Amino acid sequence: MRVSIPKTISPSLPAALIGVITDWDEKAAAVVSSMQPYRGERVMGMVHVAMFDAVNSIDRRYRSYLVQLPTDGAASTEAAAAAAAAAILAAIDPKTAGEIKLATATYLVSIPNGRPKSDGVEFGEAVAAKVLEARANDGADMRPRTTHGVYVPTPIAAASMWPNVKPFAMAKPSQFRPNPPVSLESKEWAADFNELKDMVERRVRSGQPRRPRPPDSGSWTVRRPFMRLYASS
Repeated sequence: MRVSIPKTISPSLPAALIGVITDWDEKAAAVVSSMQPYRGERVMGMVHVAMFDAVNSIDRRYRSYLVQLPTDGAASTEAAAAAAAAAILAAIDPKTAGEIKLATATYLVSIPNGRPKSDGVEFGEAVAAKVLEARANDGADMRPRTTHGVYVPTPIAAASMWPNVKPFAMAKPSQFRPNPPVSLESKEWAADFNELKDMVERRVRSGQPRRPRPPDSGSWTVRRPFMRLYASS
């Protein structure tokens, strides 16, 4: 699935900054591609939150998502975004931390050396640390605490703890949960049932065939557990 970034929503953003965001989105997508989908979604969310707050703390265009650290505005937004994303990815999996740090050093070569670059890197890492701290106890790592010889029941489904994970945008997981169905003993249920029953009986008596599937209908298939961003050209 691809989501284009319309030019109209970011007319004044430097092309270099847009490139950094999409580049590290690609790197993060590659890192989480081997993870379980729900864990990959969480990591992608953390990466983009860190990049947004790092850049926004320097530019101060929008309300911050989590943190807005003090800065004189001279730090490089490109270096801050890259460092923030890299710090999140390096902390997620210690086994690949070395590779991420090497990739970061290689990537930062394209940014001119100087105080804006060094301040940007330091600033991005500081924002990433705040994001990691905020998500440290969000319920995603609910491993059973047990001892040798004590049986741990197998979860009834994958990610059975995920409904209790702290959301990124909602106040709580059940914020938009629909109301339960009406009681089978209620008048409303009986009325709905009888209405549907009458409709079916009338169709059967009239000999009217079943309506064919509309030709313009389709099925949605999600191939990736996360959304990848591509700048429109």
